Amino acid sequence: MGELPWIWIVCSISLVMGSYFDFIVDNDEIFEKCPDRPEAMGIHDIVDLSEFIIEFKEGYVSGRGQMTMHWKGVEATDRVYGYSELFKFQRGTWQPTTVLVHEFNFCKRQFDATTIWYNVWSRHIRREDQKCINNYEHVYHYEPFDVETVSYFPTNMEGLHKIVIHLDAYDKFNVRRANAEVCFQISGEFIKVK
Repeated sequence: MGELPWIWIVCSISLVMGSYFDFIVDNDEIFEKCPDRPEAMGIHDIVDLSEFIIEFKEGYVSGRGQMTMHWKGVEATDRVYGYSELFKFQRGTWQPTTVLVHEFNFCKRQFDATTIWYNVWSRHIRREDQKCINNYEHVYHYEPFDVETVSYFPTNMEGLHKIVIHLDAYDKFNVRRANAEVCFQISGEFIKVK
């Protein structure tokens, strides 16, 4: 009985101190189509990335160039619902974590500086190009940028993880567009660095 408080104190200190982890992406193209959603489109079905250059460096990923949106079957007036989930590979299967982000109207928040994706993606798009992803043949020109892959977490993040991103479009009557579902993922490994 006397040792129990010490265990609690050690565990509490470990959680408060946290650590830095580097996320090493598995795929050089970064994005993969969701293998469990064959009916859904992947990132390459809705975005032409042929003129966007990605380079991996220690502690960050660099990007520059341009992307052209070509999400067929949606209109510029559609509401885009998006959500992303973080999964961890444990005991032979992908297990959900507590990290889940829902965005009821992605177009209204795509360039909002308070969102999780702003620092890693949308803030690097030139101001004159800031339109929603549902604008067919719209081109995003990027200022050259770096995204850090090392992040601080209060808990142990070591191991294989994947971020799964889902997008759906809804017309002006709030009806989900048929054959417009998008699902792609980014998989990799968190490695403790300090």
